[in-house]
Amino acid sequence: MPHINVLRTALTEVSKNISQTKYPEITFPQFVPVDSSGNPLMDEKLHFSADISGDLDNGLITYNTNNFDQVGVSFNHTRTPVVTWAKTVQWQDIELAKAAALGFALDTQKLMALNQNAHQTLQKVAFLGHAQETRLKGLLNNPNVEVYKPTLKKAIKAMTFEESVKFFEELFLRAMEKTYRIDTPNTFAIDAMDYAYLGLLTRDKSLTDTTALDHLTKILSGAAGKAVSIKPLPSNYGELVTDGKHRAIAYVKDANYVVMDIPQSPTVLGAAKKGLMTYESGLKMVFGGVTFKEPESALYVDY
Repeated sequence: MPHINVLRTALTEVSKNISQTKYPEITFPQFVPVDSSGNPLMDEKLHFSADISGDLDNGLITYNTNNFDQVGVSFNHTRTPVVTWAKTVQWQDIELAKAAALGFALDTQKLMALNQNAHQTLQKVAFLGHAQETRLKGLLNNPNVEVYKPTLKKAIKAMTFEESVKFFEELFLRAMEKTYRIDTPNTFAIDAMDYAYLGLLTRDKSLTDTTALDHLTKILSGAAGKAVSIKPLPSNYGELVTDGKHRAIAYVKDANYVVMDIPQSPTVLGAAKKGLMTYESGLKMVFGGVTFKEPESALYVDY
């Protein structure tokens, strides 16, 4: 039993480190709001949105008013599957015996490596869903989001300054039409190499001129009446959902429109003896895919 106590002490310290460890390459919370509410034991989660209808030219009352006008509210819901993920790591009895006898800290790097794997899993699900649980969809492959065909049939890296401006203006206006002009997209997510290209592209190839990226951010924010950002998709996720093309998305990044469920973030499992010579721990987490509460608030474009 002293051996397992060494492991338990080490796991207590690891639990603190895990909650504080950030990985620069894990960027999905910058693209989709995370909802950590809900019971980790649930199999699915309901997300609600409301449709409000009512005449805008009535509602006035006088001293003789007996009947009052009403506003109609209907609720729509989307069911999101929620799954449980767990992986384990092991220590041999001799490792724990030496740590206990010599008084040194147990090596827990394998558990920290597992924590990185867990966050990498969440990132992949956030953008592409899960290959084993196909009900989970990501930001880039939701079947309810329209795939728009732009007028300009050209890769971003082959566009001129003027063509890139026309390309993004067209996407912006189409996305705005989809929300019935109620809201405007505040986020464009594009391939990382295309993002870099726009950051270097200038109108006259002068290093002192405004880049296409800066110009687009400025004019789109002005058209939207709010801050609009263009973000680089991590890895090559924009290529993995299309056949020989890149996929970009214009959308309203807001928890009222799109969300990813993570009821339980990576959590250290208690130590346990496994077999004659082995002790075990691991990580567990509970998550769903990305849910578009309002699919009309997003627009895919393959180019």
